[in-house]
Amino acid sequence: MKMKLSINTNKLRQKAADIRQALSRLKPVTELTMEEFLADEQRVAASKYYLIVATEAAIDICNHLVARLTGRAPNSYADCFNILSGELFLSPPLAECLIQMAKFRNLLIHRYGDIDDVKVYHIICNNLDDLELYLAEIAAMVKCDL
Repeated sequence: MKMKLSINTNKLRQKAADIRQALSRLKPVTELTMEEFLADEQRVAASKYYLIVATEAAIDICNHLVARLTGRAPNSYADCFNILSGELFLSPPLAECLIQMAKFRNLLIHRYGDIDDVKVYHIICNNLDDLELYLAEIAAMVKCDL
């Protein structure tokens, strides 16, 4: 029998704050044209960093919840979101988006090949809402404000 441990809501709140802070730093990018974004090397580098911060905080939340709610240890960052989805705690479409973010985080961290800065721009402009939705689903699941 798996013993369920209590969820550390303070930890979840801190990680949610990390996500929101990173998102607030990324939001101004959405007001730039792709050409403006690509022309500013410092903004591109900072944006990659904030994507890493936001994604790692999302992964930390996932790992905490999977450990506490299922007693399982994910095999990878992407697997964590699969487990959370498989246990019906996270919607499958959102889990798939987060899996892709985790994979992109690995590319950013380990610099496998050259990172396509156009892809970075598109992720910022099209996928940041996924992290807000994630926080909303998690808050509903654990029944606390994040």
